[in-house]
Amino acid sequence: MKAMLYADWRSVRRSVKAILWVVLVMSVAASAFGGVMVVPFMLTMLSLMFPATLMNTDHAYGWDKLSLTLPVSRRDVVGSKFTVSLLVNLAAFALSTVLILIFTAVNRDSSLAENLFSLLACEAAGLLLMGVQFVLILKFGTERGRYLLMGVVWVPIILINVLKNHPAANSLVKAVGGMDSWPVTRLAGFIAGILLLCAAAYVLCWHIGNRIYEKREF
Repeated sequence: MKAMLYADWRSVRRSVKAILWVVLVMSVAASAFGGVMVVPFMLTMLSLMFPATLMNTDHAYGWDKLSLTLPVSRRDVVGSKFTVSLLVNLAAFALSTVLILIFTAVNRDSSLAENLFSLLACEAAGLLLMGVQFVLILKFGTERGRYLLMGVVWVPIILINVLKNHPAANSLVKAVGGMDSWPVTRLAGFIAGILLLCAAAYVLCWHIGNRIYEKREF
């Protein structure tokens, strides 16, 4: 799979550099005005952008079909996509962590624990959305996959707004609001659990993507 990893990286490295620079500039600009919370948000947006960028590049240059003529398995093709995306995501996570540490050191009024917890929560969301997006793109193609992902993201948001006055929703809001009073260790364990669940979901999507791609006809 090393050859596929190298090929995928070569095809998107300029896009990755451009995206990371945008993340860096926007995060620094926002942090300068006290908006450090934009850093975790940018991490999630990067996770949403990269799978589509990678798959679009393959389709535009015909690499998706050409790779099938090479002495590599379809599992290697899919594995390369998931691995490169994960590495880019982790690079963005590391960059975001550094930015938050710098901002917290400069701005003493900012809570390091709160900012890092937000970052970890966005990392969990990013992993989950990356995995789901890959599955949708492999199954339905780049364009339809992106539209379906928008549905996956927005349907829960719409449902929350529609059902926000329901007693069960009020109970959930109270429970989430009560997290502010949790001990740091309990909150850290909760965030870590969510992160592990989303990482497991990413691995599951990887396996689902393998099965879809093995049956796909070109």
